[in-house]
Amino acid sequence: MKLFNLITLFICIIITNNFVIAEEITLTAGPVTCDYKAKDSNDEYSLDTNVRIKCSGSSCTVSGTGATASGSVVSITADGTYIIEGSLNGQINIAANNETDFVHLVLNGATINSSNGPAIYGKSADKVTITLVGDNTLVDSTNYTDLVDEEPDACLFIDSDLSINGSGNLSVTGKYSDAIRCKKDLKIVSGNITVPSAVGKGIKARNSLCIKDGTIEVTSTDTAIKVTKDTDPEKGFIVIDGGNISVSTGKDGIHAETHLTIRGGYVDVKKSQEGIEGQMIDILGGEVHITATDDGINASKISSDETSSSNGGMGGMPGGDMTATGTDGSVYINIVGGKTYVNVSGSDVDGIDSNGVLYIGGEAEVYASISSGDIYGNMATLDAEGSNSIAKSATIIATAGNGSSMGGSFGGSSGSSFKPGNRNKRQGPGGNMGGMGGMGGMGESGTIYQPYIQTSVNSQNAGTEISVKNSSGDVIAKYTPNVSYSTVLVSSPSMVAGETYTIVTGSDSTSAVVSEAASGSVNSPSVNNPTDTVTGDGTSINSNGSTSTSSSTSTSSASPSTSLNNGYTIQPKVIAILVSVISIIIFS
Repeated sequence: MKLFNLITLFICIIITNNFVIAEEITLTAGPVTCDYKAKDSNDEYSLDTNVRIKCSGSSCTVSGTGATASGSVVSITADGTYIIEGSLNGQINIAANNETDFVHLVLNGATINSSNGPAIYGKSADKVTITLVGDNTLVDSTNYTDLVDEEPDACLFIDSDLSINGSGNLSVTGKYSDAIRCKKDLKIVSGNITVPSAVGKGIKARNSLCIKDGTIEVTSTDTAIKVTKDTDPEKGFIVIDGGNISVSTGKDGIHAETHLTIRGGYVDVKKSQEGIEGQMIDILGGEVHITATDDGINASKISSDETSSSNGGMGGMPGGDMTATGTDGSVYINIVGGKTYVNVSGSDVDGIDSNGVLYIGGEAEVYASISSGDIYGNMATLDAEGSNSIAKSATIIATAGNGSSMGGSFGGSSGSSFKPGNRNKRQGPGGNMGGMGGMGGMGESGTIYQPYIQTSVNSQNAGTEISVKNSSGDVIAKYTPNVSYSTVLVSSPSMVAGETYTIVTGSDSTSAVVSEAASGSVNSPSVNNPTDTVTGDGTSINSNGSTSTSSSTSTSSASPSTSLNNGYTIQPKVIAILVSVISIIIFS
């Protein structure tokens, strides 16, 4: 009987683990705005009055109070500005009051190599701001000792709010795991930050990440830039207001759990599996380049990562949480400004992939290509679970490599299919396990509210320019995909329905008659233009003073559940199973 009890308990643990899902949270639609305060941009210091820490080899001298040097470790224990200079084979350790002390570090031509743990270890402070002057380098060790709950785990590890500013350079190498980790809110105001390599993630924050300006270059094995908070609707976001950001990674390029807002700057995801990710993605300006091998841009719900199964169920029905989608506007990709370039190569890929709504409008320019699949459908350049719209005024060129795949069509609303798992795409025929229950993407379509051309062309190699000319020979749009293609969609506000245009692809040319725009109009799930704002009741206030209604709130999990105090929920049927199993054990 004991053996039976153990086996039963083991099965119970497996069932519980597979059915526990993240507690639902509610997000508010619309772009996020960062608030940069005085302490974030404070880059003032005095060599005469502030504490100076001069290092050489394994020792440092400290001039002033609030810091002490013992062997190769410099300990900072009080509020103040600390100027670090020279080369140290050791560690800067911050252990100040975590409620009151503001620690301002000035890295003035500093090189810190740690042989045990982080190069800079911020254990406690109310806030830490790092100002960059000259060239600075941080390198941690390959092994850490004295870990508590697997922390610290980054070369620059700060257990408080962190801001980085200045005109200097900072190189951070993560030999143990992450390069830069902030356990609260991280703001990059200015400076030149390079992560030449990271075994783990390049830059990771828990609560939020705001990038105002500066140059950021990350090369990492794991996700390049990530915010991890997924239990608070006011956190978990990434905002890019400006700067020049370049990432190369073996996993995700830029990953937010809630909102990802891009207002400006130059973002270049040079290498990734998934380019940029979030639940609500707003691209309002700037220039974004994405190269990926799975999805270029992906939006899906936070809580869909811990679900019942991902390998399909009875009769080939795909597993996972059926609430992972957000066709009500709770999940969206909203591109209404700037220039966005997406190139995805692989056999099972999507270009721009929303598990909810996809909206391209405003004055956005979007150039997207996939090496296989079709413009709309299961493996698609433009893929959405719900409304899939191109509004007036946007310019778009989309290409796909195989026009004969299971694609969709133009005009109607998007077909429904299930997309299991967090940030994953819809299953193809048969799901993961086979069978008609897993069919996804069949009959999907998009709606285009301005004149457009969709046509097949002779197969073209990667790097072959597409040029679209009107009857006068004027070029109205052009784009060079970095993957091969044989299907083209072009839509521009300057196109005239019924007229014949010429699409030049390399040495080939194709004539096509422009199709009529869809009737009616569509509202963005967020803002219609980069300068619009969203009020609490879901009304988008346009820059010209007019209003429109968008989906203002969303709930990440709609299925009935019983809340637990640990931030997770268990579905009722799982509770029933647990009660039954425990009863058997007790009374056997």
